[in-house]
Amino acid sequence: MLKIFTRVVFAVAFAAMLLPVSSAQARNELTVVTADGSKTVLSYDDLLNLPASKVTTNTPWTVGKRVFTGVSFADLLGKYGIAEGDVRVSALNDYSVTVPVTELTENGAILAYQLDGKTMSVRDKGPYWVIFPFDSHPSFQTDQYWSYAVWQVKSINAQP
Repeated sequence: MLKIFTRVVFAVAFAAMLLPVSSAQARNELTVVTADGSKTVLSYDDLLNLPASKVTTNTPWTVGKRVFTGVSFADLLGKYGIAEGDVRVSALNDYSVTVPVTELTENGAILAYQLDGKTMSVRDKGPYWVIFPFDSHPSFQTDQYWSYAVWQVKSINAQP
């Protein structure tokens, strides 16, 4: 009986590996939607063409200080005219959180696309991860800011 169970578990695990990933996952796309509904789909390369910012910090999900590289939210949201209100940041697993724009733009948050100089896979919380400079102030080391640190980000939508 245990042999059959083990074979079934391995067969299911193998089959799951063969399932296709979503096209957004496969292409590392990020969708940005402005308050008027304009939608822009950005590739990894599009984000690399924006000014890069680095944050070196500890997180509750990593070991030791890590170097995150990405685009600052001030630059990213500014490019699309999103300067006030809230944005909804959504992950590939449909987790989402609403964040005031000022929390992202005025507190040094970045949309990280690299961890320690390497592209982040979905398995490693990529392709994109909201990172604050958690070590820079105790207020960033709270449940509120940790909830803003969405990983596997697929979209950023300005809220009307």
